[in-house]
Amino acid sequence: MQGSTGLGTESEAAYLDLIRWGAASPVELAARLGWPVEEVQRAVEVLQAEGFVHRTPAPGELIVPVPPELAVEQLVQRQEEEFERIRKAAYRLAAEATRQGGARRTEELIEIVTGAAAVGLAFDRVQRTARVEMRELVAPPYVVSAEVNSTQLARQGAGVTYRVVYDSSALGDAVLAASAVSHVRAGEQARIADVLPTKLAVADRELALLPLDWATPAQDAALLVHPCSLLDALVALFETVWNRASPLSVTETNSLEAEEAMSAEDRHLLSLLVAGLTDDAAGARLGISRRTVARRVQQLMEQTHSRSRLQLGWHARDRGWL
Repeated sequence: MQGSTGLGTESEAAYLDLIRWGAASPVELAARLGWPVEEVQRAVEVLQAEGFVHRTPAPGELIVPVPPELAVEQLVQRQEEEFERIRKAAYRLAAEATRQGGARRTEELIEIVTGAAAVGLAFDRVQRTARVEMRELVAPPYVVSAEVNSTQLARQGAGVTYRVVYDSSALGDAVLAASAVSHVRAGEQARIADVLPTKLAVADRELALLPLDWATPAQDAALLVHPCSLLDALVALFETVWNRASPLSVTETNSLEAEEAMSAEDRHLLSLLVAGLTDDAAGARLGISRRTVARRVQQLMEQTHSRSRLQLGWHARDRGWL
């Protein structure tokens, strides 16, 4: 406990004595500790202000310790309130910075981060910047540990959505694959692509981390991109990769498996529609109703995030379904 409560050495020592030996008058406590009474009084005043002790009325005043679990709970609550005040102050500063964003100079829109440790801290910064969504493209080599991302789990717990596309080679790493399972179980939306064009992490539309040379093991330089046209392009790049990637799900054996892209029946249906057949004609060819055709097409559009049948055809061709 020493030094962990922020009470100071003397106050902690007085509290531990009261917990071990029970309530005492100031004189008795001073005798047990071997301190002057004045020093005991100062320590007790701190303990009382922090809610660790209370005093019985005079005469016969006693200093009575509050049970540790209650005292610590009160301390934690006060610290959390203080953290919340700090957090709100930080948000006010961030909001002010955002209002001033239009006045950013060109050189302030992009930061160059060098050194593996600095890049790792920058990745953590990006995650903590997100308030709504994190977008990530993940591929080896890794600048940070491939083990479970504790910051991600905390941010997901705070309501931040994570959408992550893994390079097909990434899941060949047993450690990364195991951590990805933990992330997906915690709510991560994961997909897999054969080859990623780059590695990337984007917090909302506020901040992005882009490696300068992601294919080398050094991983010692990256860009932090603030709101500008480059950030917009990186978001668009992620969405393109996301739409072409295949969803991943956790199997009963705690591994990740790509969901089947399209059944043979749906592939046949889509080929007929792309060839120009109407829903009625395609349904008649397959022996199903027009309503079933429409329902299957709607499911495929949702699966590929397509807004139209034409876009569905593009996505199907890009993914090799046709």
